[in-house]
Amino acid sequence: MTPAELTAALADPFPPDRLGWKAQATKDNRALAVAFIDARDVMDRLDAVVGCSCWQSTYEPMPDGNVICHLGVRVDGEWVTKSDVGGPSDQKDTGDRCKSAFSDSLKRAAVHWGIGRYLY
Repeated sequence: MTPAELTAALADPFPPDRLGWKAQATKDNRALAVAFIDARDVMDRLDAVVGCSCWQSTYEPMPDGNVICHLGVRVDGEWVTKSDVGGPSDQKDTGDRCKSAFSDSLKRAAVHWGIGRYLY
């Protein structure tokens, strides 16, 4: 697969039934709803496009609860890594807040690869 084909395949829009919706902002009795994908959708897309042995992720927890994801994809036999940070949610459970930061960082790093970028 050429780099251009890889880019196009990773950036392919998700089927509408794979999108979730959440309120981003509320005012009075109205809300701004935004679409999102799940971290598992990112993993499934990477598996489908590059194969399970040609992508990898490492995580770097930060003291403030944020997490940096380093998402590597093998391109023309070389590992290329793109990174981004995700933050904890405002859930009560500390485990859920932490898990959210890891998932968020993966999804944000995947956007650098074009996965779900159109949702922004």
